[in-house]
Amino acid sequence: MKKYWFFLLCLGIFASSVAQGDYEAFRFSQIDYMGTARYLGAGGTFGTVGGDFSALSTNPAAIGIYKRHEVSFTPLMLSFFKDNTIYNGTSNFTQNPKYTVPQCGLVVATTIDDSGWKAWQFGFGYNRIMDYNNTFRLDGTPSTSFINPILASANGIGYSQLTADAMLAWETWMMDTLPGQTNRYRSPFSDANLHQTAVVKQSGAIDEMSFTFGGNYNDKLYLGASIGIPFLDYTEQTVLTEEPADMDDLEGITSYKVRTTQRDRGAGINAKIGVIYQPVNFLRLSAGIQTPTYFWKIKDSYNREMLSYWNIPGVSDNLRHEYTYNYQFALTTPFRFNLGTAFLFNKRGFISAEYEFNDFRMATLLANDYNFSDENDMIREKYGICHSFRIGGEVNLTQKFALRAGYNFKSSPYLNSSEWSEGFNGSAHYGSIGFGYRNKFMFLDFAYVLKFSKDNYTLYQPAAPAQIKNTTHRVAATIGFKF
Repeated sequence: MKKYWFFLLCLGIFASSVAQGDYEAFRFSQIDYMGTARYLGAGGTFGTVGGDFSALSTNPAAIGIYKRHEVSFTPLMLSFFKDNTIYNGTSNFTQNPKYTVPQCGLVVATTIDDSGWKAWQFGFGYNRIMDYNNTFRLDGTPSTSFINPILASANGIGYSQLTADAMLAWETWMMDTLPGQTNRYRSPFSDANLHQTAVVKQSGAIDEMSFTFGGNYNDKLYLGASIGIPFLDYTEQTVLTEEPADMDDLEGITSYKVRTTQRDRGAGINAKIGVIYQPVNFLRLSAGIQTPTYFWKIKDSYNREMLSYWNIPGVSDNLRHEYTYNYQFALTTPFRFNLGTAFLFNKRGFISAEYEFNDFRMATLLANDYNFSDENDMIREKYGICHSFRIGGEVNLTQKFALRAGYNFKSSPYLNSSEWSEGFNGSAHYGSIGFGYRNKFMFLDFAYVLKFSKDNYTLYQPAAPAQIKNTTHRVAATIGFKF
């Protein structure tokens, strides 16, 4: 238990990126479904329509629509991230591209003669259910230095008991004792007029491998169940630089830099069940439930280094110190359920709508020698229910060509979203279009997705949060074969 208390004390300053905190439980509980271009182009509403591999991530009963074998592969997804940030009154714009492979799947369908059960299906493959790739920049004049909370935690403590972050400041001369004192400290930056810059680079994803079983009863009732094994790989690197706005404010130091790198890797398991019911030829109704995902061993590697730059004769140009911490913990994410309806137009197309419920208050951190009671209480106080709405459609221009469009909305995941100013509350809007070609043996689909979201990012505590407006453009292409 002591090692966890030590770690939390050392890392409590970077509130948005520390391991084992409430934000990390929230981050790894989020879902942002990706997959085939057909799924994306129609707004991800195939959990009710069925017959698309990516829909198995929302409703495994979607596999029950298959009557032929199918293999699908999405080798191309290009994402262009554009972030407009406001930090301490200063705006910054960043953009960066990313290439991913979000989906690959195989469905085997076995037809049955002389039975109410028309077919059985088995599916295997993976879908990307969360993408973390993004880079943004913060720039402004803060009211408090990164050093200030370090000083506050160090004052009254002797040198031999300083936390790891305080030792960084001590070894790089960013913190020293007051004259005649042994446990009271000062910093040349604590009262200076500062300029601050930070670059935050996030990368990684959650890719879920699934094993799905389904059946079709009398072309009326479609059932499905699956086991999902999500693989988590997340990295965040933050480079924070502070320098005096006026060089006369400081004592021979030009600037200092803090580089923090955190990587989380792990695997989990969950189960899904779903049903699609078609009471009449033109209508389908659906429901799906996903159990909580249990990540039984998330391995976290955390490294922080501090560098200070000086212009004092006889002193090295820079001083450097670092530490690394490795540990393991477990996480249980919330359960989800969804409902949907689809109207089918005599093989000319469809319109479908779906709703998904997710309660982030159910996320729970776990460890063998630490109960995370404070962190889990913070989850209950900070996060709430997220509602997701999806609507989409497809129209067949000919027997081989189809056009698609869709819209998604995710509500704020925060319990008191009204406290977030100007709508920067984590809500998101998605619009999509797509088209496809298919014949008896193969299909080729393309999609474009535009996403708008607004959220806050706290660089460290205490510090004013940055407001981030994100625009993401995605294009995807899928190829598949039926046999």
